[in-house]
Amino acid sequence: MQKQVEIGYNLYNERKFKEAYDTLIDEAIYNNNGDAQYLIGKMYHDGDGVEQNVETAMRWWKKARQNGQKDAAFAFSSIQTSTKNMF
Repeated sequence: MQKQVEIGYNLYNERKFKEAYDTLIDEAIYNNNGDAQYLIGKMYHDGDGVEQNVETAMRWWKKARQNGQKDAAFAFSSIQTSTKNMF
């Protein structure tokens, strides 16, 4: 895990969500870091530091999954399965 992402994870675990988001967003966007993308998706899913938005979470998790992040693949498929069963 890259240093910036590790700092972001630590901030997230300390419940400093805004700082975690600010630390992770560049890694997620410009470096296509799957770990950063996964955690940003989790923040959108849970509404931690950002406005809750499941569709945005799924977009981040899809990117993370494409970058080899296994937790994102599981989270993405879980949401897809649960929404499929709703209708």
